[in-house]
Amino acid sequence: MKSKFNFLHLIVFLFVVVSVRAQQLGEFKPKDDGFKANNIADGSKKIFISSFTVNFEIYKEAVDKKEAGGFGRSIKNAAKAKAAVGLASLDKDAIQAKTDQLYTEFVSEFKNKGYEIISFEEAGKTDSFKGWEKAVGPMLFETDMTGIIAVVPTNYSYYYKDRNAFSSKLDGFDKTAQNLSKELDDALIADVSLVYVFSALGTDWNIGNQAKVKLFVNYRLANSYTVTDEKTSAGITSMFDKSKQAVGLASYVNFTRGKMKIGGSPESQYLGGMKSDLEIDGVLQKEKIVAYSTQTQATATLLNPIVSIRGDNYSQTTKWLEPDGGKYAEGMYLAGKKLLDYHTNEALGK
Repeated sequence: MKSKFNFLHLIVFLFVVVSVRAQQLGEFKPKDDGFKANNIADGSKKIFISSFTVNFEIYKEAVDKKEAGGFGRSIKNAAKAKAAVGLASLDKDAIQAKTDQLYTEFVSEFKNKGYEIISFEEAGKTDSFKGWEKAVGPMLFETDMTGIIAVVPTNYSYYYKDRNAFSSKLDGFDKTAQNLSKELDDALIADVSLVYVFSALGTDWNIGNQAKVKLFVNYRLANSYTVTDEKTSAGITSMFDKSKQAVGLASYVNFTRGKMKIGGSPESQYLGGMKSDLEIDGVLQKEKIVAYSTQTQATATLLNPIVSIRGDNYSQTTKWLEPDGGKYAEGMYLAGKKLLDYHTNEALGK
């Protein structure tokens, strides 16, 4: 009986060890910046969580094109290659639960440090949020960025403005955090963004007559990530049409306090991020998806002085991934927890 009891304990132990190993994180390389960041904890023991944004990539597409043309007696048709990768399954309940856990523990950390949490309703009375829309969690929804969904924690509400064609261009001039801090008697303002992606666009130095595109699969908490799709353009029309703009996202934990009378900058600010992406291992197998299409070429000769090519060449490769929903959500939690805990403790002390 005793040997059977020990054997069962051994099985449980091995199962726990395997589970832990399957949910490992890559190397975490934090970085911080700001202005008078060492003074961020000085002042009012009140905090308002202005944003707690969790974005998930569920689909990615990339396109390469070769335009039709020719030189001398030779002509080429156009070629286009498209590669796409997406999640065929995602446990929405597990994702929501782990988002809730991250938010709840983030709030508890401040309460344990003696901070009072300013309510959504109180902050809503300020001029900073005049004319802004309201959103209430829990919620999981598709954003206006191709292949990106957002998750809002339970018991969390926030104010927002819809993204427009000029939003990304004006982000560097946004003074919402310091304006809000000033109106809330120099309270601490927290802004959190967590960006989870699984795709990476490869580069190819092929300058021949072949359209080629590569996507790599690698699940991670992204330091920074640019959302693009087939419609993305660098032309002048993208300045006025948000559907054609690339959108830059980043993971960070920022704290802001006060506002300077001259210039309007924060009196102190802590900007917490990462030097590189934080990989989440044991969830998705790393692999490469490639699509390529070669231009057809025709050359005129004395016997055949007139040549033509009908139509264009097109190739598409699509890969659908089926990760374990529980592991995917757990990996998301572990990576987010790592970033949140580190920068909260760095900014405010343990």
